[in-house]
Formats: sequence, C-alpha cells, structure tokens
Amino acid sequence: MSAHKHTDAICIAITVFTLLLTVLFISGKALGIQSVLSEENSDAMFTENDLNDAWDTAGATKIALSDTGSAVSGNGAYVKSGDVYIVYAGEYVLSGALSDGSVIIEADGDDKIRLMLDGVTIHCEDNAAIRIEQAGKVFVTLREGTENILSSGASYSEDAADADGVIYSRDDLTFNGAGALRVTAEYRHGIVCNDDLVIAGGALSVSAAQDALHANDSVRIKDADLTLSAGDDGITVSNDEETSFIYVESGNITIPSCSEGLEAVQITIAGGKLDIAAADDGLNANGYSGNSVINITGGETSVTVENGRDADGIDSNKDIYISGGRLLISVSDSGGSCAVDYGSENGGKCVISGGYVLACGSGGMAEGFDSSSSQGFLMQSMSAAAGTTVTLNDSDGNELISEIVPCSFSSVLVSTPEMKVGDICTLIVGDTETEMTVDNASSGGGFGGFGGFGGFGGFGGVGDTRPPEMTDGTNGNTAPQEPMQNGAEGDGTFGMPQDNMQEPSQNGESGGAQPGFPQGGGIFGERPNGGNRQEQSGNMFGKENGAETGGEIDGETEDVGAPISSEQLLLLGVSLAVLLCGCMTAFFYKRR
Repeated sequence: MSAHKHTDAICIAITVFTLLLTVLFISGKALGIQSVLSEENSDAMFTENDLNDAWDTAGATKIALSDTGSAVSGNGAYVKSGDVYIVYAGEYVLSGALSDGSVIIEADGDDKIRLMLDGVTIHCEDNAAIRIEQAGKVFVTLREGTENILSSGASYSEDAADADGVIYSRDDLTFNGAGALRVTAEYRHGIVCNDDLVIAGGALSVSAAQDALHANDSVRIKDADLTLSAGDDGITVSNDEETSFIYVESGNITIPSCSEGLEAVQITIAGGKLDIAAADDGLNANGYSGNSVINITGGETSVTVENGRDADGIDSNKDIYISGGRLLISVSDSGGSCAVDYGSENGGKCVISGGYVLACGSGGMAEGFDSSSSQGFLMQSMSAAAGTTVTLNDSDGNELISEIVPCSFSSVLVSTPEMKVGDICTLIVGDTETEMTVDNASSGGGFGGFGGFGGFGGFGGVGDTRPPEMTDGTNGNTAPQEPMQNGAEGDGTFGMPQDNMQEPSQNGESGGAQPGFPQGGGIFGERPNGGNRQEQSGNMFGKENGAETGGEIDGETEDVGAPISSEQLLLLGVSLAVLLCGCMTAFFYKRR
C-alpha cells in the first residue's frame, strides 16, 4: 500500500518534468536557446526566394499607377494623396506611371512582400520613388522584356525624413527577374538598404549624385548586369563591423565613373566580370579594427585609375588574398598612386595562391605579394608611358600575355599559376626586353624578375587559359566558372569592353544608414478605414486566416521553422520517452 500511496505523486512529477522538457524544446529560442540552422541555410548567400523570379500573378494584388488616380484590384494596398501604400504581406503587380508620387510599404515587421514591376515609370520630386518603411523582407521582381524607370528630384522634403535614395529600404531588399531597371538619383543615392541588399538578376542601370548602391550590412550580387555611374562610390557598405561585406558571385558589373568602385570592410570576388574606372580606389577594404580583407577567388576584374592622386587599384587596410580569377590593374604613375596597397604597417599580408595578376602602377610606394605566397610572382621597376604594350614570353619564346596598359607606370607586378621559382621569362615593355628569373622577391626598388602570364580572353589578352573551376574562399564551395555575359571581345587594352548592357542612368546609396532607425508605422498618416488592408491568402508571401503561416516560405527561414540540431532531437526523444514511461506507470498502478 505504501508504494500505491506515492504513485500518483510520482506520476504527476514525471509528467510535469516531461512537459517542461517539451515546452523547452518547442519554445527554446524564445527562452534564449539558439536554434541551429541547417548548413544550406546558414552558409547560403542567396535564399530560394532571392532566386525565385517566376512571373506568376495568380492571387496577386494588381496596382495600376496613374496621375489621375491609381487603381488597386485586390487586398493589402490603398491610395492616398496620389501615393500608393502597401500594408500587408503578399504579391503586388505594379504597372502604369506616376509623374510625382511614391509607392510606400508600411507592413508588419515580419511580412514578406513581392513587388512585381511590369513596365512602371515612377518619379517623385521630393521623396523616394519606392520607400520601404517596414517589412520583413521585400523582393522586387522585374518582368522579362520590360523596362522600369525610377527617378527623383534634386532635393527631398521634410516629409522624406532620412530617406536618401530613389529606392529606400529600412529592411532587407532583393532584386531579381529578367527585366531592366533604370534608376536616376539627382539627390544623393540610387538604391539604399539599411540591412542586406541582394541583386540576383535583372539589368540594373543606376546613375546617382553620390552612391549608386548603398547598404548598411551587405551587398550580394549574382547573375545580374549592373551599370553604375556614381559621384561617390559605385557600391558601398557603410557598416564598419566585421560582418559587413560585399560578395560578387557572378554577373557583369560596369562602373564607368566613380570615386571608389567597391568599398566595404570585406570584399569577396568569387566570379563575374568587373570593369571599374575610378578616381580613387578601385576596390577598398576600409575597416579599421584589423578585419579588412579583399578576397579574390574567381572572375575577371579590371581596374583603371587614370587621374587619381594617392589612389590605389586595390587597397585593404589589412589583408589581400588572391586564389583564383584574373586581375588587371592600371594606375597612373603620378600622385603617389599604387596598383596594390595593403596594411603591411598593421601586420597585413598580400598572399597569392592562384589566379592571374598583372598590376601596373607607381614604383615609389609599390607593394608586391608576400614571400610566403605559394604561387610564383615577380615585381620589376620599369618606367613606361600610357599606351605601352606589356608582353611576357616563357623560356621557349611562347607569348603568355600581351596587353596595352592605358596609364603610365613605373612598376609591374605579375603572377600566374604557371610561374615557379627559378623559371626564366622575358619581359617586353615597349621596345625593351629583359630576361628575368622568378624569385618571389618583392623588396622595393630594383625588384626581382618576371614570370609567365596566362592571358585574359575577356580583356583582350591572347588565349584563354582560365581555370575550369573557381573556388569560393568564403564558404569553401566550388562551382564551374560561368562564361561572361554581354561582354564584347577585348581589343587588347585594359579599357572596359563595350557591351549591350543598359546605359547608365540611375544610381543610389543608403544615406544615413545607421542602426536604430524607428521602425515603420504610420509616419505618413493613419490608414483610412476600409482601405483594403485585408489579409491575403493563396500566395507564398501571404497570411492565412489572420495567422502567420510560419515555417519556411520558399527558403526564407522563419524562427519557428528553423532546422533543429541533434541535441534538440535528443532532448525531444528523451522527453517523449519519459512521458511514455510515466503514462505506462500510471496506467499499470491504476489497474492494480
């Protein structure tokens, strides 16, 4: 009988303990336990939604823009004082034109919204043409065969608050699709994003008074054609934390005019084709806490600095790593400019382990690769005028490279996968031939010899010896190198090849992109009653019956749907086993 006396208490204690374990498992993140994402989601630079550019308008709200009164067919949006407000998760198809108005998104902080642009023209004289005050994430899909044109005036009103781009977003923003977008910013920046900016498709042409693309946390580019003309930076990430970066995976980026081409704490070029003509630095890793790095693992990058003073082709405040791709740099031999500059004074290194590099610039402060580099390289003092041809032959007389260098120079740095210490090559600069031995020396003045060069097909070099694969040093993934798109054959010069990309027209930056901006919520006035602010269903961004669908929405990971770790699975199994044992024990003793 004594055992029976305590049976109920024991069973209740076991049940309570098990329920606590189960609640801890289910609500772990809310209680401070970190969910562990799957490797695919945690490492991926681009989500499924970023890459989903399918043009399916079924269930989407249709918005026809018009100066005489925009029309909304569907839920989640309304019109007020000539502006269009989108206030709920869902898909919205925009067509038509506004000569002085804005599309404004004021949704919940976890709402995902897709704007599907179908040949729209939007100009706002004193505010952003598209302004995202609050949302979980906004996707802008460009319909194939359409050109979408956005622009702003030369000054913004007080109502614009801190908006400083033609497209301005406080939250994550993605562009994709097969259409074209032209952005013209007379006031400050073209496209501004206070969080992560993803461009995963489309032909974007941006012309801006200051920055073309400006984000606070990161810029990620894949399969896009970008033409950026900027009074300041072509692409910039303003956050100086170690986690902020620019990542280029593929596509074409042409920057015919800018102060600096790409600027962030960390810059990774894993693929694609970049042609940059800068007045200052072409690539600039600008962090000041010892975390600056430029990492080139693939692609074709050409940087020309013709008239800069104290400017550099590529410049990192700490390290530079090159393990693949092709890099051509021409910096004028005036004003103390360098082809390659890194933070040697801060303990930084410039290391090459793969890829093809030809860098010509000033010899006064020239820096080469670290002697620990696993790939052979050579630096040489060699003065030459602008337009001089640089040729490199191997020991058998085979031409490895022949390039017309557009700027005058007094230093040359070369490295290719074919180079090994001890190789003998012949460097021909204009009419001067010099036989040199590869020795991986980079001391200033009277540098070592030269080595073989594999040629740059896309930049007018002879032959195409590009490696069949490129390695993404960021996450260790390896992918086939994609052919360059829309690029004309080179003419033997460093100059940017003319292609059939969109003409530069608009540009943007995220001005004042600082953390702590107030989120969302009605700063443009209260929503009128009955203003179509109803929940949408039936599409992948909508809500159903007023509740979040939760989980994963086509690759966009929600907290409640994050993949669980092995430890959490073990915890769930133990809790369920204990619960089962408790129930069986209670049932057994109750029967007795």
